[in-house]
Amino acid sequence: MKWGLFIALTGIAVLLWVEQGLAVSYGWKTLAKIVLFLAVPLFVFRGEVRRFMAFRQTVSRRIRIALWTGAGVMAALFSAYFLLSGWIDAETLTEDLAGRVGVTGGVYPFIALYILFGNSLLEEFFFRGVLPAQFRGYPRLGLTIPPLLFAVYHIAIFLPWFDLPILLLAVAGLWAGGVIFQLVNGRDGTILPSWIIHMAADLAILIIGAMMIYG
Repeated sequence: MKWGLFIALTGIAVLLWVEQGLAVSYGWKTLAKIVLFLAVPLFVFRGEVRRFMAFRQTVSRRIRIALWTGAGVMAALFSAYFLLSGWIDAETLTEDLAGRVGVTGGVYPFIALYILFGNSLLEEFFFRGVLPAQFRGYPRLGLTIPPLLFAVYHIAIFLPWFDLPILLLAVAGLWAGGVIFQLVNGRDGTILPSWIIHMAADLAILIIGAMMIYG
């Protein structure tokens, strides 16, 4: 558990620094995430990976639950966006993406594909696979801390975009979402169900992003 928390906290701190402190492209930020959330955990926790990555052993009932949950998450995100759009500065958001990250309308479709399939799997691998495995024997902590770290980690992305109330609401929603993701997976299941929900959530966010960038 100590190793898992150390890696998580170090990875989050480094990514926050890379995201907000370094003027590097999205590609370099992606590489940093791959190293911290995939390469290092694979090296340290390689013996635990086979269990939660054995997608063929996923219980079919959990996949069905994930599909319905994903549809509900998409509906909730679209509803939240339309309700809170008056408090979201779309111009600042798109300018930050273009200037700090290098995400413009020309490259957005390619980055969106990576986020939908690659980035979502990377985050599920770490936050729903590697990290919860460090809390075996501590089920309450395992259902609380990994989702909280998942939410806090996203502050590195959201920090320049929202005012404090919206930022706190986003973090609280991500924390609750992380708990739901883990519950759908089950204590000893694979991460496929939560990956399905994660992709559904990202799809809604990417559609909203496209509306901001191209609209």
